[in-house]
Amino acid sequence: MKIERIIITGSLDEYKNAHEYCQENGFRIIQTNPCLTDKEHRNRITSFEIVAEKETEGG
Repeated sequence: MKIERIIITGSLDEYKNAHEYCQENGFRIIQTNPCLTDKEHRNRITSFEIVAEKETEGG
């Protein structure tokens, strides 16, 4: 078996769509990270990063 890994980043508004994409395509989310990208408000979480993987045939 081979492991396929994807990393999805986006704004918080896109998080739900990214999560649904992983579920619909057989990816298991292994890590979710908030990202601090707003330079004006240093402690404001404005985006996310999802790391997901699934096993595939081949290798």
